Amino acid sequence: MKNSAILILFFTNILLSPTIMNGQDSDQSRMRLGLTASFENNISSETIFFDDVTGFSADYDTSNYRFGLNLEYFFKSKLTINTAINYSNNDFTGTYFCFVCDFAAPPDPEDVNFRFIEVPITMKYYFLPGKFKLFAEAGFNNLFALNNLGYDARKNSYILGLKAGGGVEFSLSQQLALQFKVDFDNSSSRVLKDSDFALESLHIGFGLFKRL
Repeated sequence: MKNSAILILFFTNILLSPTIMNGQDSDQSRMRLGLTASFENNISSETIFFDDVTGFSADYDTSNYRFGLNLEYFFKSKLTINTAINYSNNDFTGTYFCFVCDFAAPPDPEDVNFRFIEVPITMKYYFLPGKFKLFAEAGFNNLFALNNLGYDARKNSYILGLKAGGGVEFSLSQQLALQFKVDFDNSSSRVLKDSDFALESLHIGFGLFKRL
């Protein structure tokens, strides 16, 4: 939570800085709208405790994805603030365990839905001029749970996460640009009410952006 508070203070200083707000050329649109999609690799712990004695043994060998609508605002030609509305899944195959239960037969593996609506807020910096640009991005992610895990798991409806990544952009025209990016997400608040389980995921994807 301390890291999240530092990020929030950083974004507030950026937004209130008159130097940055006045630095953008007035004859150029400051906003871009984008559609993005990515493959999602869940790299969380393979043991998901619901409490002290129950949980899932997780197998993350499942094809997952994230897609959404992005909005980018330029403070300067190289510095932007970004937000989005994304749908993501982190589905996995889970085998229920209980240290104090006496099962007549071992539980069978089952498909587990682990899905969210994500609303990230990030800062992005572009390094190179011209048609090809490298960029770095960092910020925090607001996750809203869409389902429960079942059994004894008590999932928080809201989770705060941190994210960082980078990529490359290719300008197709003055209005259109194509991006390829990699980013890492990590939950900083509890995913489950009675467990310290942290959600971690790696994304590789692309996006098409149009200046408004």
